[in-house]
Amino acid sequence: MLQKKSFAFALLLMLFFSFTLSNLGPTGITIGIITIAYQLGLGASALEDKNNSDIILISLPIKKKTIVLSKYLSIFVYLLYAVLGFSCLYLAVNLFAIPYEIPLTKAGVVSAIASGIIFFSITYPLIFRFGYLKSKMPNFFLFFVLILGGTAAAVNLFYNEQSVLGQKLAQFLEGAGAMFTVIFLFGLAIIWTVSYLISLRFYTKREF
Repeated sequence: MLQKKSFAFALLLMLFFSFTLSNLGPTGITIGIITIAYQLGLGASALEDKNNSDIILISLPIKKKTIVLSKYLSIFVYLLYAVLGFSCLYLAVNLFAIPYEIPLTKAGVVSAIASGIIFFSITYPLIFRFGYLKSKMPNFFLFFVLILGGTAAAVNLFYNEQSVLGQKLAQFLEGAGAMFTVIFLFGLAIIWTVSYLISLRFYTKREF
């Protein structure tokens, strides 16, 4: 029930972010997607910690690798939920000719998914090693470093007309072929897999 409320609250946040972050361009929607995934992912961890779910799960005939893997697969569920939510808002605005632009772009979505995978690949090992409460502040700090630092860097690179590096990088990304996409996805897969293995090791050795 509480998780359902979290998903409902996430919808309200999407609506709020669509109008408050749109002035940042595609970067604003990217921030919105990551924030929604953060709220759902860390909210689920908080709920599990409150209900002592770890103690309950390890008492059941469920392998620890299954528990950890399900947590890592949920990353894609949260990110996909956020992307679909913003996509529906984008379609609604265009369908009903609402005089407002939601700058949802392919590049923004890809950036959000990549950033989300990297973020959770850092935070989940901390949660599996120390538990939600002890890792709460470090994860909160990492989130704001990613959001504020990443946003500042993106705005400076892609929205600053005097940024030669940003212009060249934008041209490179626009003209990137299939090989770059494969390498990019392979890199994310490696980060995700290594993080999963680290979390599994931490969780296996953790005492409850």
